[in-house]
Amino acid sequence: MSISDLPRNSFGGMDKTTPSSFPSSNYSSFGHPEPHAGPSYLTPQDIQQQNPPPAYEDIFRQTQIPDTTISGFSRRPVKQGDYYNKDDRNMWEKLDDWFELSVLQHIIWLAVLAFSISYIVFGLKYQGKCSKKSFNNKGNKTSEDSEDLTSFIQAEGGVLCATVLFISFLRILEMCDVRSTQRKSKSDLEEQKKWGGLLFFFCLGLYIVNFALCNAGASKIFSLYHDETNTTVNCDQDFYDFYHSAKIAQLCVFAPYAAYVLFGLFFMVHIEKKWFLRRKIRQWARLLDADQDGVISQEDMRITNEKLERLRRMIGARQTALSPEDQQKWWNDNIFKCGPGKNISVEDYMAHLLEKLGLSKSPEMASKVRPVIKGWFKFFTTEDYMKRNLIIGEYDFIRFWSILAEYVPESHCKKMFIKNFPTPFTMDSFLEDFVSFVSNPDFYDEYSNRVYNVIKPRPSGMCEQV
Repeated sequence: MSISDLPRNSFGGMDKTTPSSFPSSNYSSFGHPEPHAGPSYLTPQDIQQQNPPPAYEDIFRQTQIPDTTISGFSRRPVKQGDYYNKDDRNMWEKLDDWFELSVLQHIIWLAVLAFSISYIVFGLKYQGKCSKKSFNNKGNKTSEDSEDLTSFIQAEGGVLCATVLFISFLRILEMCDVRSTQRKSKSDLEEQKKWGGLLFFFCLGLYIVNFALCNAGASKIFSLYHDETNTTVNCDQDFYDFYHSAKIAQLCVFAPYAAYVLFGLFFMVHIEKKWFLRRKIRQWARLLDADQDGVISQEDMRITNEKLERLRRMIGARQTALSPEDQQKWWNDNIFKCGPGKNISVEDYMAHLLEKLGLSKSPEMASKVRPVIKGWFKFFTTEDYMKRNLIIGEYDFIRFWSILAEYVPESHCKKMFIKNFPTPFTMDSFLEDFVSFVSNPDFYDEYSNRVYNVIKPRPSGMCEQV
């Protein structure tokens, strides 16, 4: 059986609860339109039977003020979602995000392009008119010590120009990828990932070569007229004035930018991985914290279990719900680390999980998290169902997140599904994406970002590149 023979949407359960923007009665279990079986209106008697009015005691019980001190944790009233939606970026991250999206970076690259073109033009114009020759004690010229600065400035300008063109090429590729409306296959994404790594190292090589040439050119022009024995300098004054002044200006522009790039690559990457993993684990905890107050409580467990039960009925993989004992065991073993049945703050849970994971190699970290995620998936699916490799379509993907994380807009889910999730997309690959979401600290890895890109908070007042 080929991929084209499989259903476009694999969810075939009993509960057809859908987002508000989807017609609830016009779709079959596989997402295809089906004809109406009868009239679509409801009589007052039908509404009375389906939604009977609450009893007086129920109204009183539901409006009681909850206890604000549960198991030693302060449950002060918090606006729903504030704990998770706050901008928790530190100064380095805010500076980095601002610089990446600011006009300043474009001004710098325009200045680099201007330097590269002027270096090539002046090098060609004064070809062979600025050289430094060395002689031995017998007055013979030593060819190995002869320097032609006009040739060197052309080489420096050529490498600078190649770097600008290469960066422009990368930006065009990024823009095309962001605006793409077609999903990619797994093989295409793997190929894209491989080429992305090669392009990154090529770009890094260009940065290093430019840094070396810039410093070498500065040392040559600044020391050109230093008093040295057995040397003669023959250099056009106009060329010397231009190169000397241009090199001072280039260092003022290039040196801070090079320091920023090299510092970020060689000193901040390891620290940024810790920040990234911590931020992802917070969003994982958000899926379990139903009232979004920063404490995972018994009530959060009950509401989350209800959501997972709705997923089970929607997907149709499990004919019966996971037993209450097995559900409670998963929560006690993996979430309530302060003791079975005891509430835990999200900060304490994050500290426990980060300590468990450490910051080792990604496969080792994934092996520690996979049993937790597999146990969580058992709430709404089975291993036999995942082995069938039924395809999850766009419609089912949006329904999944509308139940699990109702705070995520449907339009955003659709955009992320097209951009980040390959075709064919199955429940088994979804499980692995969740494992990478909770365990993989590599912020530049596509697998690590798939689920996180769906549910991560988007800081206000900032353009986001997705």
